[in-house]
Amino acid sequence: MANAGDVVRQFYQAVQARDLTRARTFLSDDLVFVGLFETYHGPAQYLAALTGLLGITTRLDVKTIVAEGEQAAIFFELETVAPAAAITFVAEWHQVAGGKIRRVQSAFDGRPFAAMFTGSKSG
Repeated sequence: MANAGDVVRQFYQAVQARDLTRARTFLSDDLVFVGLFETYHGPAQYLAALTGLLGITTRLDVKTIVAEGEQAAIFFELETVAPAAAITFVAEWHQVAGGKIRRVQSAFDGRPFAAMFTGSKSG
């Protein structure tokens, strides 16, 4: 069985290649993603949101992955275009069980993305 760092690395390699079918193979059926604006339950909800994000993403540059046991943290730089034009540093904490990502919690400066979720202008 792959360790948490390997699972997260392979997941993000698939995301960078925009191969969401392959990315899905690394997600547990009971995945919970806790983001700044929304929480997604299950891979379908999460992948739908990720598809939208990838639609405005021009670069996703993984800086490092740190893993211990069934947990891994990934740090990456995300470059996006309108309606959320920005270069954003993102940190995510992943919990892996049975070789699949079961829980993700994301932290980043959400100001450029606020209008996408709230309909308001970000400052």
